Amino acid sequence: MDWSAQQSTALEGIRAWLKGGKKTPQILRVFGYAGTGKTTIAKEVQEMAKRVIYATFTWKAALVLRSKGCADAQTLHSLIYKVDELHRGQPTFSLNGASDLKDADVLCVDEVSMVDEEIGRDVESFGKKILVLGDPFQLPPLRGMGYFTEQAPDFMLTEIHRQAADNPIIRMSMDIREGKILEYGNYGESRVIPRSRVGQRMVTEADQVLCGLNATRRDLNRRIRNLKWFADTFPMTGDKLVCLRNNREKGLLNGSLWKVIDSSKQGKIIKMTVEPDGGGTYKDVEVREEFFLGTEKSLQWYDRRKTDEFDFGYGLTVHKAQGSQWQNVLLFDESASFRENAQRHLYTAVTRAAQRITVIV
Repeated sequence: MDWSAQQSTALEGIRAWLKGGKKTPQILRVFGYAGTGKTTIAKEVQEMAKRVIYATFTWKAALVLRSKGCADAQTLHSLIYKVDELHRGQPTFSLNGASDLKDADVLCVDEVSMVDEEIGRDVESFGKKILVLGDPFQLPPLRGMGYFTEQAPDFMLTEIHRQAADNPIIRMSMDIREGKILEYGNYGESRVIPRSRVGQRMVTEADQVLCGLNATRRDLNRRIRNLKWFADTFPMTGDKLVCLRNNREKGLLNGSLWKVIDSSKQGKIIKMTVEPDGGGTYKDVEVREEFFLGTEKSLQWYDRRKTDEFDFGYGLTVHKAQGSQWQNVLLFDESASFRENAQRHLYTAVTRAAQRITVIV
């Protein structure tokens, strides 16, 4: 492997950290920009330790990690929690003392900015070495800081790998970091176009549509559902949803995507059976109708505490899309609304695309 100088230094540091046993810190932080080879380093760790476990905050990110050679990557939730019992037909979760993590030499966590304090502390409680990978130019969480990103990295990768430098999406991300404006035109398979050139097929054929503001997200979801012939105001079989609030007991993660298998409306409650994006265990959820009417802010806390929170997921805000990646992304660029975080917002959006992105400005 043709390692860059920064990658070689990081790998030497990881090797020494692993050999140091309990004499070295439990957590090692390796941060880097898109295209600097963080995932390649993660894959190489398999050659340094007998038992490496890979995990991410979202299932979509775990699938991406698997596709890049990090075997059996899974969500942190599925790794460290277990189904305790059924309560009123619903599974409840608790820390899994028999998790595969107890036999691991090292846990490698990618897209680490997504991990909150609760899950971070639960992961630490297993006492295993944790290698965390993250991109410091990604947006910070909407609330607070990522648990593992509050401290400076042990190794910082800034050098774009030669192969990545030829990738138009990486090139776009570099231009954004350097403060350059993305001009109209083609960037390999990707492109930047004005809103006047947006067509229906462009929207419906995208794997994921992204935007900046919640008002835009709601409008996009309404329009896309109309284009896909979903006639009901409320979720129907086949609809795409996004989870809006963590529920550890049910295994629901904020930002995760789901497909409706079945739904019914009982008063102001929408009862649904949903399947996680990419397949997996069905969940039964109950959601207040206000979340699909855009009036959820009118609800009091006691109206919300016993129900789950979902909305349509055809259009997502860039904040909700963090940690995930799709082949073909359509972005309505509203980064200017985020002022001092405008560059980071656009950078995060562009790097959600693996193959092609259309940026609409």
